[in-house]
Amino acid sequence: DRELAFKEAVVSTQSTGRCNLKYQPLLNNTNLSNRMAEVELPLTLSGIAPQITTADTVSPGPSDQIKQPAKLDAEVLEKIRSLAEQGHTKSQFKLGLHYVHQEEYNLALVWLKRAAEMGEMQAVFQLSIMHYDGIGTLPNLTKGVELLNEVVTNTDPVYQYLIPHAQYNLGMAAFMGYGMKQDDVVAEHYWLLAGKEGDPDGSVAAQSQLGMFYTRRDTKDPKKAFYWHYFAAENGSLESKGALGVMYYRGVGTSKDRELAFKCLCEASEGGSLFAQGNLVVYYYESRLFTRAAHCAWSVAQTSSLEDIATKTGCLMEYIKRGMALGCFYYGRCLQTGKGVQKNEPESQIYYKKAIEACSTTAAELHQKLKNDEL
Repeated sequence: DRELAFKEAVVSTQSTGRCNLKYQPLLNNTNLSNRMAEVELPLTLSGIAPQITTADTVSPGPSDQIKQPAKLDAEVLEKIRSLAEQGHTKSQFKLGLHYVHQEEYNLALVWLKRAAEMGEMQAVFQLSIMHYDGIGTLPNLTKGVELLNEVVTNTDPVYQYLIPHAQYNLGMAAFMGYGMKQDDVVAEHYWLLAGKEGDPDGSVAAQSQLGMFYTRRDTKDPKKAFYWHYFAAENGSLESKGALGVMYYRGVGTSKDRELAFKCLCEASEGGSLFAQGNLVVYYYESRLFTRAAHCAWSVAQTSSLEDIATKTGCLMEYIKRGMALGCFYYGRCLQTGKGVQKNEPESQIYYKKAIEACSTTAAELHQKLKNDEL
């Protein structure tokens, strides 16, 4: 029972002081939603990203994103093409997948459609993404949703692992109102199905999305948010690991636990989460460890390409921008006051400006705290 396991895990971590959460990075970056403005914790939802799967080369893992297969050498490719032309369904799918990998989308569509017509659900799933996102074809949201529903309703045991991923994407379509009527209740329904009560075989992305969804003002439920972030982090979500650290630190949905907060933030930071690194700056600063705060904030503020961070870690850009803003603003404050670093007021203004450029919302919140003499 996942609920019982969750309660026992929380009791264990609170009694032992250990944070028994696994970390495995997401593999691909995702897009952002703009529908989540009023939140207490940083909250964004990912869009439907291309996911390329093949049961022959990839075993479904704890991450919601699926690795692309290795590039085929000429001899193997020729064998696969020959089999595909003879009507071998798996080879047709593999050939289509190869062309997706090579960004030859017209050919990819030809072979994926042939495989899909023969009942290859992996091809149907890939086509749903291509139609929805307009990869190699004009965007057709309705067609994308139709194909996702075909994956969800298939009963072949071989393809059951695809269903949570398709349910997650249907939830995103319902939440955004793209390809179907906007409906938060329907989105929540699909994500709950995809999340499978926190099971590793469920969609980790859906588990993390539910953690974000229950932080939002209109659907706020801190305990549910903590529950879903806990299991998403356990199952490999770097985003949820950082969010979990913040929730432990602020006592949102759980009792405050600075030790667990620090551990989760450190683990997420080591995984490359700029959001966690920014919040680690806050942890150090509010603990009056100003030298550490200044050093960590300076490191965050020197990040040259947020896009590279997103590509490398799979983290949402909104989270990355918030982390960047935290680092820049707190380093500016350290420079302005001489806490942990030599005082330099002119330079502090440069970092305050960088914070605004990174995330104006976060910078405004911190500026208000500064005016209230809370920093």
